[in-house]
Amino acid sequence: MWADLNEQIPYIALAIYLPLILVELALSLKHQSGSYQWKDTLCSVTTASFYLGTKFLMKGTTLFLLYIAWEYRFAELQMGWLAIICAYFATDFLFYWLHRMIHEVRFAWAAHIVHHSSEKFNLGGTSLRQSFAEPFMEALFYAPAVLLGLHPLAVLIAIEINLIYMFWVHTEKINKLPAWFEWIFSTPSHHRVHHAKNVQYRDKNYGGTFIFWDRLFGTFEAEVEKPKFGIPEPVNSYNPLWVSVHGWVALVKDIWATKGLANKIKLCLMPPGWAPDGKGETTRQLQQKYRDEVAAGRS
Repeated sequence: MWADLNEQIPYIALAIYLPLILVELALSLKHQSGSYQWKDTLCSVTTASFYLGTKFLMKGTTLFLLYIAWEYRFAELQMGWLAIICAYFATDFLFYWLHRMIHEVRFAWAAHIVHHSSEKFNLGGTSLRQSFAEPFMEALFYAPAVLLGLHPLAVLIAIEINLIYMFWVHTEKINKLPAWFEWIFSTPSHHRVHHAKNVQYRDKNYGGTFIFWDRLFGTFEAEVEKPKFGIPEPVNSYNPLWVSVHGWVALVKDIWATKGLANKIKLCLMPPGWAPDGKGETTRQLQQKYRDEVAAGRS
């Protein structure tokens, strides 16, 4: 039963994704909102195919690694709906930290920057734009859920359902929802902040399904100023190959230009913007400057 459910999830996802994309596209054309740009969308769909290819190749490896972790579990919860519900909360918590890591560690950001590179924000493009490299990171981050006694299949099912949830938040067509929902769950408003390049919005709202992780760990930011989507240094290309590797190319160039092995390693592990000569500025440093400027303007 559970293996069958795991196999059916991609078809369930398609049955959800396609109608929502068509509705959003129809609304965009009707209101001429400019939410879609065909070259941008085609680029996103192509990078999605790269991602799905890697994910397909890694699925067996991910399951294998999770079953290895299962051999060393500290406890065991019988496979069933309770296990899947528990796995859902556990994997969403672990996703928060995975998502935070791929933003705040330069080596990982070189992959994830693909997802943020579009200056559009929509279901049919932005939500699909993914890096081929990210599936390589997932198994290690989700293994703790298995070690705690959650069956690998329950964890895999929870991961996939979580991904389906995260699809619908990539839209400008839904405004803020009721306050109680906005407090608990990730919403389009929260995720617009996450995809914005406005200084105060960068590296915020990492939660997959639940936004209370961000509230708990100090990374929450409400949508106030209109978001400007994309990355601070635009990729300026619709070539899916270049979009997929430009973060890595930039990192390699910086490593090559940096002197000292220790500094080269730090460049990979420190946040984007960090430089060994102290001339670079990380997101936290830029946000502190922004807060100081706002405070000075009010005084």
